[in-house]
Amino acid sequence: MLPSRDNPIKRNRKIGTKRAGYRKQSDFRIPWQGRAPFYENLESAELYQREINGKRYSFAVEKLKRGYRHICSVDEICDVIKYVPEEDLEGLSLIVLRQPKKKEEIFSPCWGRLQYDYKYGNRTQPAILLEALDLGRPMKIRKTGISPFFRKELNRLEKEGAEILNDKRRLTVRITFQSAKNIQLYRTLLHEVGHYVSYKKGCRVNCYEENEAYANRYAAHIKSLLPPAFEHEAAFRAEGKGRKAVKKYFLRNTP
Repeated sequence: MLPSRDNPIKRNRKIGTKRAGYRKQSDFRIPWQGRAPFYENLESAELYQREINGKRYSFAVEKLKRGYRHICSVDEICDVIKYVPEEDLEGLSLIVLRQPKKKEEIFSPCWGRLQYDYKYGNRTQPAILLEALDLGRPMKIRKTGISPFFRKELNRLEKEGAEILNDKRRLTVRITFQSAKNIQLYRTLLHEVGHYVSYKKGCRVNCYEENEAYANRYAAHIKSLLPPAFEHEAAFRAEGKGRKAVKKYFLRNTP
Protein backbone atom coordinates (compact mmCIF):
# COMPACT_ATOMS: atom_id res chain seq x y z
CA MET A 1 0.00 0.00 0.00
CA LEU A 2 1.30 3.40 -0.94
CA PRO A 3 1.56 5.92 1.93
CA SER A 4 -0.91 8.78 1.94
CA ARG A 5 0.45 12.14 0.84
CA ASP A 6 -2.07 14.12 2.89
CA ASN A 7 -0.33 15.88 5.74
CA PRO A 8 -2.83 17.28 8.29
CA ILE A 9 -0.19 19.68 9.53
CA LYS A 10 -0.01 21.45 6.16
CA ARG A 11 -3.64 22.60 6.13
CA ASN A 12 -4.92 25.48 4.01
CA ARG A 13 -4.40 28.70 5.95
CA LYS A 14 -7.26 30.36 4.06
CA ILE A 15 -9.91 28.07 5.55
CA GLY A 16 -12.44 30.12 7.47
CA THR A 17 -11.35 33.43 5.96
CA LYS A 18 -12.78 35.59 3.15
CA ARG A 19 -10.20 34.19 0.73
CA ALA A 20 -11.53 30.66 1.18
CA GLY A 21 -14.42 31.46 -1.16
CA TYR A 22 -17.29 31.01 1.26
CA ARG A 23 -19.21 33.76 -0.50
CA LYS A 24 -19.25 31.68 -3.66
CA GLN A 25 -21.16 28.98 -1.78
CA SER A 26 -23.60 31.32 0.00
CA ASP A 27 -26.60 32.96 -1.63
CA PHE A 28 -25.32 36.55 -1.50
CA ARG A 29 -27.70 38.38 -3.83
CA ILE A 30 -30.77 40.61 -3.75
CA PRO A 31 -33.71 38.41 -2.68
CA TRP A 32 -36.85 38.39 -4.81
CA GLN A 33 -40.30 37.64 -3.42
CA GLY A 34 -41.95 35.44 -5.98
CA ARG A 35 -41.67 36.92 -9.46
CA ALA A 36 -41.76 40.54 -8.31
CA PRO A 37 -38.49 42.52 -8.61
CA PHE A 38 -36.99 43.87 -5.40
CA TYR A 39 -38.04 47.49 -6.01
CA GLU A 40 -41.73 46.50 -6.00
CA ASN A 41 -41.53 45.07 -2.47
CA LEU A 42 -42.69 48.00 -0.35
CA GLU A 43 -43.05 47.67 3.41
CA SER A 44 -45.49 49.87 5.36
CA ALA A 45 -45.92 52.39 2.55
CA GLU A 46 -48.40 55.25 2.96
CA LEU A 47 -50.22 56.59 -0.08
CA TYR A 48 -50.74 60.32 -0.65
CA GLN A 49 -52.73 62.04 -3.38
CA ARG A 50 -51.93 65.44 -4.87
CA GLU A 51 -53.36 67.44 -7.77
CA ILE A 52 -50.85 69.21 -10.01
CA ASN A 53 -51.96 71.31 -12.99
CA GLY A 54 -55.35 69.60 -12.96
CA LYS A 55 -53.89 66.07 -12.90
CA ARG A 56 -53.96 63.68 -9.94
CA TYR A 57 -50.68 62.09 -8.80
CA SER A 58 -50.07 59.29 -6.31
CA PHE A 59 -47.11 59.23 -3.92
CA ALA A 60 -46.19 56.02 -2.12
CA VAL A 61 -43.90 56.80 0.83
CA GLU A 62 -42.22 53.80 2.45
CA LYS A 63 -41.41 53.69 6.17
CA LEU A 64 -37.80 54.61 6.95
CA LYS A 65 -35.16 52.69 8.86
CA ARG A 66 -33.02 54.28 11.53
CA GLY A 67 -30.48 56.73 10.09
CA TYR A 68 -32.22 57.15 6.70
CA ARG A 69 -34.08 60.17 5.36
CA HIS A 70 -36.35 60.87 2.43
CA ILE A 71 -34.50 63.77 0.84
CA CYS A 72 -37.50 65.12 -1.07
CA SER A 73 -40.88 65.72 0.50
CA VAL A 74 -44.11 65.18 -1.42
CA ASP A 75 -44.82 68.93 -1.54
CA GLU A 76 -41.33 69.74 -2.85
CA ILE A 77 -41.71 67.18 -5.64
CA CYS A 78 -45.06 68.73 -6.54
CA ASP A 79 -43.47 72.21 -6.68
CA VAL A 80 -40.91 70.96 -9.23
CA ILE A 81 -43.35 68.93 -11.33
CA LYS A 82 -45.49 72.04 -11.85
CA TYR A 83 -42.86 73.32 -14.30
CA VAL A 84 -42.73 70.15 -16.41
CA PRO A 85 -44.89 70.32 -19.58
CA GLU A 86 -48.13 68.39 -19.16
CA GLU A 87 -47.64 66.39 -22.37
CA ASP A 88 -44.28 65.10 -21.08
CA LEU A 89 -45.98 63.59 -18.00
CA GLU A 90 -48.88 61.99 -19.85
CA GLY A 91 -49.26 58.44 -18.55
CA LEU A 92 -46.93 59.00 -15.58
CA SER A 93 -48.73 59.58 -12.27
CA LEU A 94 -46.93 57.48 -9.63
CA ILE A 95 -43.85 58.50 -7.63
CA VAL A 96 -42.43 56.16 -4.98
CA LEU A 97 -40.18 57.23 -2.10
CA ARG A 98 -38.67 53.91 -1.07
CA GLN A 99 -36.35 52.57 1.59
CA PRO A 100 -33.51 50.50 0.06
CA LYS A 101 -32.28 47.32 1.74
CA LYS A 102 -28.61 46.68 2.54
CA LYS A 103 -28.04 44.24 -0.32
CA GLU A 104 -29.76 46.60 -2.74
CA GLU A 105 -27.30 49.34 -1.79
CA ILE A 106 -24.43 46.91 -2.42
CA PHE A 107 -25.55 45.47 -5.76
CA SER A 108 -27.81 48.19 -7.18
CA PRO A 109 -27.10 51.60 -5.62
CA CYS A 110 -28.75 54.63 -7.19
CA TRP A 111 -30.33 58.02 -6.49
CA GLY A 112 -33.51 57.05 -8.28
CA ARG A 113 -34.82 54.98 -11.16
CA LEU A 114 -37.60 54.92 -13.74
CA GLN A 115 -39.67 51.77 -14.18
CA TYR A 116 -41.93 51.52 -17.20
CA ASP A 117 -44.00 48.60 -15.83
CA TYR A 118 -44.22 49.08 -12.09
CA LYS A 119 -46.85 47.05 -10.29
CA TYR A 120 -48.42 48.88 -7.37
CA GLY A 121 -51.63 47.46 -5.99
CA ASN A 122 -53.69 46.01 -8.82
CA ARG A 123 -52.31 48.32 -11.49
CA THR A 124 -49.16 48.24 -13.62
CA GLN A 125 -47.94 51.66 -14.72
CA PRO A 126 -44.81 53.78 -15.21
CA ALA A 127 -43.32 55.09 -11.97
CA ILE A 128 -40.38 57.14 -10.73
CA LEU A 129 -38.61 55.75 -7.66
CA LEU A 130 -36.49 57.95 -5.38
CA GLU A 131 -34.26 56.23 -2.83
CA ALA A 132 -33.90 57.21 0.82
CA LEU A 133 -30.32 58.00 1.90
CA ASP A 134 -28.18 57.54 4.96
CA LEU A 135 -26.28 60.83 5.03
CA GLY A 136 -23.94 59.61 7.73
CA ARG A 137 -22.50 56.92 5.45
CA PRO A 138 -20.19 58.25 2.73
CA MET A 139 -20.05 56.65 -0.70
CA LYS A 140 -16.75 54.95 -1.54
CA ILE A 141 -15.75 54.43 -5.17
CA ARG A 142 -12.72 52.54 -6.42
CA LYS A 143 -10.47 54.49 -8.74
CA THR A 144 -9.88 51.54 -11.04
CA GLY A 145 -12.22 51.48 -14.02
CA ILE A 146 -13.61 55.02 -13.72
CA SER A 147 -14.69 55.99 -17.25
CA PRO A 148 -14.59 59.55 -18.63
CA PHE A 149 -18.41 59.56 -18.56
CA PHE A 150 -18.49 58.62 -14.87
CA ARG A 151 -15.85 61.26 -14.21
CA LYS A 152 -18.29 63.85 -15.58
CA GLU A 153 -20.92 62.55 -13.17
CA LEU A 154 -18.50 63.06 -10.28
CA ASN A 155 -17.91 66.63 -11.46
CA ARG A 156 -21.68 67.23 -11.45
CA LEU A 157 -21.91 65.91 -7.90
CA GLU A 158 -19.14 68.25 -6.84
CA LYS A 159 -20.88 71.26 -8.43
CA GLU A 160 -24.09 70.35 -6.61
CA GLY A 161 -22.37 70.52 -3.23
CA ALA A 162 -20.96 67.03 -2.66
CA GLU A 163 -17.51 66.79 -1.09
CA ILE A 164 -15.19 64.39 -2.94
CA LEU A 165 -12.07 63.25 -1.08
CA ASN A 166 -9.27 61.76 -3.17
CA ASP A 167 -7.46 58.85 -1.55
CA LYS A 168 -4.71 56.62 -2.90
CA ARG A 169 -7.07 53.79 -3.89
CA ARG A 170 -10.59 55.22 -3.77
CA LEU A 171 -12.78 58.29 -3.89
CA THR A 172 -14.95 59.15 -0.90
CA VAL A 173 -18.11 61.16 -1.60
CA ARG A 174 -19.67 62.96 1.38
CA ILE A 175 -23.03 64.66 1.02
CA THR A 176 -25.08 66.94 3.23
CA PHE A 177 -28.85 67.17 3.30
CA GLN A 178 -28.87 70.26 1.07
CA SER A 179 -26.40 68.82 -1.47
CA ALA A 180 -28.45 65.61 -1.58
CA LYS A 181 -31.56 67.70 -2.24
CA ASN A 182 -29.76 69.54 -5.06
CA ILE A 183 -28.93 66.18 -6.61
CA GLN A 184 -32.14 64.23 -6.11
CA LEU A 185 -34.82 66.93 -6.38
CA TYR A 186 -33.39 69.17 -9.11
CA ARG A 187 -31.55 66.58 -11.20
CA THR A 188 -32.50 62.95 -10.47
CA LEU A 189 -36.26 63.56 -10.52
CA LEU A 190 -36.10 65.56 -13.75
CA HIS A 191 -33.51 63.16 -15.18
CA GLU A 192 -35.93 60.24 -14.83
CA VAL A 193 -38.70 62.32 -16.41
CA GLY A 194 -36.28 62.88 -19.31
CA HIS A 195 -35.89 59.10 -19.71
CA TYR A 196 -39.68 58.78 -19.78
CA VAL A 197 -39.98 61.48 -22.46
CA SER A 198 -37.33 59.82 -24.64
CA TYR A 199 -39.13 56.48 -24.18
CA LYS A 200 -42.47 57.96 -25.31
CA LYS A 201 -40.91 59.71 -28.29
CA GLY A 202 -38.97 56.61 -29.32
CA CYS A 203 -35.65 58.43 -28.99
CA ARG A 204 -33.94 55.75 -26.89
CA VAL A 205 -30.91 54.06 -28.45
CA ASN A 206 -28.73 51.13 -27.44
CA CYS A 207 -26.00 53.45 -26.15
CA TYR A 208 -26.12 54.01 -22.38
CA GLU A 209 -24.14 57.25 -22.49
CA GLU A 210 -26.36 58.81 -25.18
CA ASN A 211 -29.52 58.00 -23.20
CA GLU A 212 -28.01 59.48 -20.06
CA ALA A 213 -26.84 62.58 -21.94
CA TYR A 214 -30.37 63.14 -23.29
CA ALA A 215 -31.87 62.83 -19.80
CA ASN A 216 -29.25 65.22 -18.39
CA ARG A 217 -30.03 67.82 -21.06
CA TYR A 218 -33.74 67.51 -20.35
CA ALA A 219 -33.19 67.92 -16.59
CA ALA A 220 -30.99 70.98 -17.15
CA HIS A 221 -33.66 72.52 -19.43
CA ILE A 222 -36.50 72.05 -16.93
CA LYS A 223 -34.31 73.30 -14.10
CA SER A 224 -33.68 76.49 -16.09
CA LEU A 225 -37.46 77.08 -16.09
CA LEU A 226 -37.58 77.19 -12.29
CA PRO A 227 -37.67 80.70 -10.81
CA PRO A 228 -34.39 81.90 -9.25
CA ALA A 229 -35.95 81.91 -5.79
CA PHE A 230 -36.92 78.27 -5.94
CA GLU A 231 -33.67 76.65 -4.83
CA HIS A 232 -33.12 79.25 -2.13
CA GLU A 233 -36.59 78.59 -0.76
CA ALA A 234 -35.82 74.86 -0.60
CA ALA A 235 -32.60 75.65 1.24
CA PHE A 236 -34.52 77.68 3.80
CA ARG A 237 -36.97 74.82 4.26
CA ALA A 238 -34.08 72.43 4.84
CA GLU A 239 -32.88 74.72 7.62
CA GLY A 240 -36.35 74.74 9.17
CA LYS A 241 -37.26 78.29 8.18
CA GLY A 242 -40.62 79.35 6.79
CA ARG A 243 -41.82 81.42 3.85
CA LYS A 244 -41.57 84.67 5.81
CA ALA A 245 -37.82 84.17 6.16
CA VAL A 246 -37.62 83.49 2.42
CA LYS A 247 -39.50 86.71 1.64
CA LYS A 248 -37.25 88.78 3.93
CA TYR A 249 -34.17 87.24 2.33
CA PHE A 250 -35.18 88.25 -1.19
CA LEU A 251 -36.36 91.70 -0.20
CA ARG A 252 -32.95 92.22 1.35
CA ASN A 253 -30.91 90.74 -1.51
CA THR A 254 -32.88 91.79 -4.58
CA PRO A 255 -31.55 94.97 -6.23
